[in-house]
Amino acid sequence: MAQVAPRRYSPRRPREERREQLLDAALRVIDADGFGALTVEGVARRADLAKTVVYDTFGSREALLEALLMREQERALSTLAAALPRLPLAGQPQQVLTEALTVLLEGVREHPETWRLILLPPEGTPPAVRKTVDRQRALLLRQVEPIVIWGLGQMGAGHLDPELATHALVAFGEHTIRLALTLPDRFPPERFAGFAGDLLATIARPTGEGAE
Repeated sequence: MAQVAPRRYSPRRPREERREQLLDAALRVIDADGFGALTVEGVARRADLAKTVVYDTFGSREALLEALLMREQERALSTLAAALPRLPLAGQPQQVLTEALTVLLEGVREHPETWRLILLPPEGTPPAVRKTVDRQRALLLRQVEPIVIWGLGQMGAGHLDPELATHALVAFGEHTIRLALTLPDRFPPERFAGFAGDLLATIARPTGEGAE
């Protein structure tokens, strides 16, 4: 009589470690195949676990998705918080901008799936996700505007509309991330940082220049 091979079990892990493993698997499923592919079975298969482990950890697909979106939002906000300079500022605007861009893009490089979810949303992205991104963008604009006002003043360009300049800067940042995600070899962080610094140096003039 043929012997049945014993069933292989994955090593037991601490609950929080298992939770992160499943969230990582869920993110990879969405990144590869969109939100429509996110099922308990699909996540279990991606993590090489039984689907009962997913149910034991999250209870349902909906709870898994909610936990995933919360984690990715917190991860993105943490990267932005690390990149945004703190007021009061010192130094030259070129240095402030290049350092902020470098930190931001290094964070994007570390977690590209997170940023694709935000700025290159896959097919089937729930409307609630898009609303959250729009809400966080509005908050970011309010946080960045005082920094832009400081930079314009330092460059002798205080006559420029700071609100429009802030929107332009945030739009530039978003497109920078998209290029870094889709063409990482062509657009490494140092290329963006160098361009941004050179651009500000080109348009800047000492404060008070031209004053009568």
